[in-house]
Amino acid sequence: MEDTIIKNNLRFKTARLSNQLIVGNFSSPHSFTFEDGSVLDAVNDYDSERLKVIFNETIVDEKSEKIGHKIIKEHKTVSLDFNLTTDVLEEMDIWQKMWKHNDVDIVLCPLPMIQALMGECIIIQTPFRAVRLKDRIKKLASIDTFSI
Repeated sequence: MEDTIIKNNLRFKTARLSNQLIVGNFSSPHSFTFEDGSVLDAVNDYDSERLKVIFNETIVDEKSEKIGHKIIKEHKTVSLDFNLTTDVLEEMDIWQKMWKHNDVDIVLCPLPMIQALMGECIIIQTPFRAVRLKDRIKKLASIDTFSI
């Protein structure tokens, strides 16, 4: 069952779970199925792409093995950190206003976005969380436990 947050605006995807929590999908191009059978619809491809975080990669280790002049194995290890774009911050502001008006309880974001947020605000005082799987095999999300 999808709730309408802003009338006539289909962009904001929400679902009311069996425990009455209203969850929103910030930017995932995939739907979420919860342990109670509720489904939170995917965000459209345009918004999903527009609302992604910036990945910053730092190479911390590079290795390659050679036989003669031929490289036979090569790999890198990178350290990742993330930044939020202006579009993401503006969208977060909208969701935060909806949260303050009790139109949404939890807004599901990708874990890199949560990690970037942790450096910018006191995340526990926001609606932004990552999904916590109850069943990894069936890909069922918990209805009452979320991650930061």
